[in-house]
Amino acid sequence: MKLELDLALRLVRRRRGLLFRGTAAAAFSGVALATAALVIVLALMTGYRHAIATALQQGNAHVVGFALSPMTMARAEGLARAALRLGGVREAQPVSYLTGLAEDPAAPSNPLPVVIKAPRTPPPYTGLTTWPGLSGGAIPAVLGYRLARRLGVAPGQMLHVMLPPSGGGWLLPGVTFRIVGTFHLEMADFDESWLVAPLDRLLRSVPGLGVAGVELKLDDPMAVQRLRPALEKVWPGLVINDWLDMNPALFAALRWQTLSLFLVLSLVAAVASFQVSSALVVVAAQKRRTMGMLHAMGMPPREIRRTLRLVGLFLGGTGVAVGLGLGVAVSALMTWFRVIRFPPGMARVYMVEHIPLLVRPVHLAAIVSVCALVIWIASAWPARRAARMDPVTALRSV
Repeated sequence: MKLELDLALRLVRRRRGLLFRGTAAAAFSGVALATAALVIVLALMTGYRHAIATALQQGNAHVVGFALSPMTMARAEGLARAALRLGGVREAQPVSYLTGLAEDPAAPSNPLPVVIKAPRTPPPYTGLTTWPGLSGGAIPAVLGYRLARRLGVAPGQMLHVMLPPSGGGWLLPGVTFRIVGTFHLEMADFDESWLVAPLDRLLRSVPGLGVAGVELKLDDPMAVQRLRPALEKVWPGLVINDWLDMNPALFAALRWQTLSLFLVLSLVAAVASFQVSSALVVVAAQKRRTMGMLHAMGMPPREIRRTLRLVGLFLGGTGVAVGLGLGVAVSALMTWFRVIRFPPGMARVYMVEHIPLLVRPVHLAAIVSVCALVIWIASAWPARRAARMDPVTALRSV
């Protein structure tokens, strides 16, 4: 193998002729650009999935146990304490969810739909450690920054929200909140329609409202399936849902999209790799007498074939290495300058405002493996043809 490696290095280093330089440059450029495109696309899809998962984990709990009927605060707190005794649970607290219509001061006849999340303690993204006490019994609330912008309200102002009627009535009950801040999760659904308020004060203000369930924060968000059997034992009668179960179609679609893009761009890399085959044809033609001499000296055809395949790997491998570096550098720069950002209208479609490009070592390994395979395959035909060359005819050639 050392002999074939030395010969391959000599053939690559002694590049003579404009034709070989041109085909080698085309092979190098094509493989490098195709590899860089693979790195950037996989980094983009990984960053998109990461951005959505991060926003979902920040806005929602990792696990929520929903009661089939409203619970009392005492029962909900007992279930929260039972969950905290399980390993891996960092936080547990009662929670309720409401939907309503927020009155727009600039357009009272056109209220905006909102989702009211009512936890016992304020989530970290609100910037509060405890709910503030307000004079007059006002209920504090933290709004998504886009919701506050659409309503034209700011901290310190009041916001009236109409709730769905209860008991078969047609009058809409209402709750008035005092805005104490805004939050920014970079996910359109949360930033445009969520309002967070304290659970205990809503229970006192809204007749008939109970605790909807208990939400958990875990040390490892990906451990939800492992924790589920233990939760089913300590939470009898609750419907357990986690952040992965809430969005199965979304993450499945992202996985299939990533795989599809990887396969399509792998075909582009395969097409670029056949430029390596053209370069090897030129090498075999220019080094015909050298191949004939090696045949005449007793070098087996399989070793000549292996030598030319190594030449192909050197040419293509250099392009792969440069493409990896280029793709990683472009991904880092695009993330640093936050190039992929969406305006409000498009953020509702893509669900996030900003997508980072995250490069994963496993993806780099997959790209290197695929590119090496297609380069090896592309090098097979010219190497086989050169190995079958008649040595007498080769030595007579000029």
